[in-house]
Amino acid sequence: MKPARRQMADYGLAAALLVVLAALMLLSPAFRDPANLIGIGRQVAILGIAAAAMTFVILAGEIDLSVGAVASAAAVVTAIALAEGYGIWALPIGLAVGAGFGLLNGLLVVYVAIPSFIATLVSFFIAQGVALTLTGGRTILFDAEWFRQLFATGVFAGNRAAFWWLLAVALLMWWLLARTRFGANIYALGGDAESAGMLGLPVARLRLAIFTLTGALMGLVGMILIARIGNARADGAIGLEFDAIAAAVIGGTRLGGGAGSMPRTMLGVALIGILNNGLAILNIDFNTQQVIKGVLVIAVVLIDRWARGGREVPE
Repeated sequence: MKPARRQMADYGLAAALLVVLAALMLLSPAFRDPANLIGIGRQVAILGIAAAAMTFVILAGEIDLSVGAVASAAAVVTAIALAEGYGIWALPIGLAVGAGFGLLNGLLVVYVAIPSFIATLVSFFIAQGVALTLTGGRTILFDAEWFRQLFATGVFAGNRAAFWWLLAVALLMWWLLARTRFGANIYALGGDAESAGMLGLPVARLRLAIFTLTGALMGLVGMILIARIGNARADGAIGLEFDAIAAAVIGGTRLGGGAGSMPRTMLGVALIGILNNGLAILNIDFNTQQVIKGVLVIAVVLIDRWARGGREVPE
């Protein structure tokens, strides 16, 4: 039988999620309404995809502060393309915008040797500037019901399309991490980049691939975002990066890289999504919500660290 401390490391996050879920159910009849509980899955789709991408970045020992701005820029470009009548071609355009910014991040990190914190902060400002320039501070409207059905409002097996996009991305990212050489190389890169290079791993190509994949997924996030609300704004996804980092870290992804898993990140996403939904239903003002989330995030991370005896336990 595993020691109690190791069991807490393995199951503590799931237990914390159940405790928060039970508490909110007791406090609010509206929260425990089945329609609301199903709706949470749709609401966390954007955060979940961003957190899945962020997990890859952090596992590699990097960070990406640009994801919210890149998703916003991709959303604006996609909305303009739809409004201009590009039809289905708006989809590869939006994905290309996201992937382009991701590639820029990778090039700055790999070939200009700028730390990812700075490189992605630069991309944040560039992407935000592009979005603001294209919108001129206006909201971009578009009329494409097929697009909204495809990415957000369509219903299949009782859930909205956004939930199924999240599920597809989470499963794909889990498979890449847990079942492919690409995933194993990411763990090795985050564990010790110098040793990974000495062993012959394609470190530069790995970093480029990770940042480019993250950018492409932000293109998808941008499309889901505007499909939900039917318009695009330059600041539509600003701030997403912080919740994405929080979800990954709550899920046990080590900020230094080399340790973490996709299922645990999804538990972190669920915890943040449930908190966001429950606190809003309880009419807790936004500032207080931020304090509560911050305290709970710190508590979960500290408890998890204590349970692991101050070290990461292999997944």
